[in-house]
Amino acid sequence: MISFGFVTINDRQEIDYSTEIAKRAERYGITVFRFTPLDIDPLTEKARGRQFHAATQSWTESVFAIPAFLYDRCFYRADERSKKSKPIMQWLKQRPDITFLGYGFPSKWELYKKLIDHPLLSHYVPKTTLLRSPTDLLHMIRKEKAAICKPEHGSRGQGIYVVKQVEGHLHILDTNGQTIATIKRKTDLQQWVETLLRRSSYLSQPFLPLKTKQNDPFDVRFFFQKNEYGQWSERGRGIRVGAPGTIIANVSAGASISGFSEWFKQIPAPQRLFITDGIETITTVLPSYLEEKFGPLFELGVDLGITEEGAVWLIDVNSKPGRKIITALAPEKRDTIYEAPLRYCLFLANGVNVR
Repeated sequence: MISFGFVTINDRQEIDYSTEIAKRAERYGITVFRFTPLDIDPLTEKARGRQFHAATQSWTESVFAIPAFLYDRCFYRADERSKKSKPIMQWLKQRPDITFLGYGFPSKWELYKKLIDHPLLSHYVPKTTLLRSPTDLLHMIRKEKAAICKPEHGSRGQGIYVVKQVEGHLHILDTNGQTIATIKRKTDLQQWVETLLRRSSYLSQPFLPLKTKQNDPFDVRFFFQKNEYGQWSERGRGIRVGAPGTIIANVSAGASISGFSEWFKQIPAPQRLFITDGIETITTVLPSYLEEKFGPLFELGVDLGITEEGAVWLIDVNSKPGRKIITALAPEKRDTIYEAPLRYCLFLANGVNVR
């Protein structure tokens, strides 16, 4: 049996997802284990986690050798558990006896630097700066009127702020669209930026007008996975619309989901040409290019923003995407989504055996 590890920061994270994978694993000759980086004993290099038993369709506590194939679903925050877990995962990724389904990206800043190097993709990427001081933010706001600040290592829309210029003052908004601070002096901005950077490194970008006609934030999510032949496959795409008054369209933050084709039919014909060209360029080039620059990947969530004029912007790429947009819009694809990690694991295992 092939040993497959589902790794998370907390032991209850994505329990439903890992269970759906595990229920299907026996037919592939795979045994599934769940554990966190902190479950590994540094002396024995064994993990104390849970093993899924096909006979009872349940998880039981177990001590086991670190599985040969690992599915990294760790989302790091500023807490102590994340800080302790990250170096352990980096150590595991250096081990020649362990294969990860995907190795992820080092940071959003490193990702940005590679994207702007590409002759085609660079045209779709918003100007991004590494936030180091209030001057960086002021320069962007003077030019763009509003800027969005994102954690360099953030995910799921957490820790994002928008800074807008309103009647000579700066208003800082959280993702719910609530003003959390009004900045009237540069010293106030200095203090806010310093507080922000103590928690995490941040990037700043122009706050793009990515809104519906009802003025709600929206974007398009594309979900890619590798298939059993190691080839990229688009599993689906959908529209995410944020709640009224919010500033981002993230499902974990309460965004609604709807079909792409229904939305696209309402777009005037001239804009459709621009949108189709942008989407096809990005989705065709991006996955293989990212693998070329960052190493093996298994899945991608690609978020595109589209303006009223039909301009397409590549606003985020996530190597550990959620699946709600696919399971909600295309429930018939649930088996495909849940079996994909197992099928790709077999592909990797055959490759390891060949070597």
